Amino acid sequence: MFNVSVKNLFLFAQKRSLATLATLLEPPKSSSSSCSSSPLIDYLVKSLDLPLESAVSISQRLRAHRNGVERADSVVGFLRSSGFGKAQIAKLVTNGPTLLRSNVESNLKPKLEYFREIGLSQSVLLGAIAGNSSFFGRSLNSFYKPQIDFLMKCLRTSTALDIAIKRCSWLLTVDRRYTLEPNIDLLMREGVRFDDVVLLMLYQPKTLVMKVEKMAAFVESVKGLGMEPSSPKFIHGLRVMLSMKESTWREKVENFKSLGWSQEECRSMFARRPLCLALSGENIRRTVDFYLNTASIAREVIVGQPVLLKYSVEKRLRPRHSVITVLQSKGLLKKRNSIVVPFKISEKSFLEKYVMKHLEQVPHLMEIYRASAAA
Repeated sequence: MFNVSVKNLFLFAQKRSLATLATLLEPPKSSSSSCSSSPLIDYLVKSLDLPLESAVSISQRLRAHRNGVERADSVVGFLRSSGFGKAQIAKLVTNGPTLLRSNVESNLKPKLEYFREIGLSQSVLLGAIAGNSSFFGRSLNSFYKPQIDFLMKCLRTSTALDIAIKRCSWLLTVDRRYTLEPNIDLLMREGVRFDDVVLLMLYQPKTLVMKVEKMAAFVESVKGLGMEPSSPKFIHGLRVMLSMKESTWREKVENFKSLGWSQEECRSMFARRPLCLALSGENIRRTVDFYLNTASIAREVIVGQPVLLKYSVEKRLRPRHSVITVLQSKGLLKKRNSIVVPFKISEKSFLEKYVMKHLEQVPHLMEIYRASAAA
């Protein structure tokens, strides 16, 4: 009888343990319902069309108190009145929920007013902020004002500042002491002119916020191609190299080699006209094919004048070649002692010298020119 009682007691204890374990494993109902429903969560879902999961995550990260909705509504209302769309605000608060705790009058409003006062356009300002959730977390006096002072010393005008920030909004928020200033100092120590540095900031500003070690490597690569940093062309060579991967660079060089260029000719051509390697391989092959097989221009001429590669076959080269061919067939041109001149001169000069001048002898010359351009 004692054994039976012990057995029953053991079975009873086992059942109690299993029941307790099941209770522990079961999600608490009260916490589940509270996580998916709160005034702030409801507000975010309704006012910004946020998915419930995102709204819950934001609420949890904020650990909102009773005035959470009131402060959030103040921030959202201010952003809307400042020109931000619903999707932009939703992106900002999703990436940086603490924005919803900001004080409009002491934090948000003064920053927007400052950037408008310095001449930054509305579209550029809103775009820069919408793409950078950390924007409002920076101090106006200790960060933004010195940052803008530095940028303005380089870019000089609010228009140039507008263009640069539109191309790279990081110029506003990256700490200039660790990227911008070291990179600019490096370039100027190498002998790059300040005005050329300004061009780089204006047209390819993203390159100036890279790590200085990476910039130094690119500078050495361009110098290795025979370009002097003091040359106005150096910054264009740097721009081209910075704009592409090393594998892309090799592909472009190999493309020229497949057309008959030597390694040294590629280097020479790049030094004369850096932007020639920024052209697509397909365009280069089509242009070279036209010069060699249609216009009968020697490859050495192209190597010596790589500017020829930038012209469009359809819009410029073929129409002009049609006119030149007609004039030569009628003996109206001298010997071809300057074969590439017709391709290089401006549209106005070409029409005056090669079309209008010969309309009396060839009345349909303009029609020939236009027909070739339209073909």
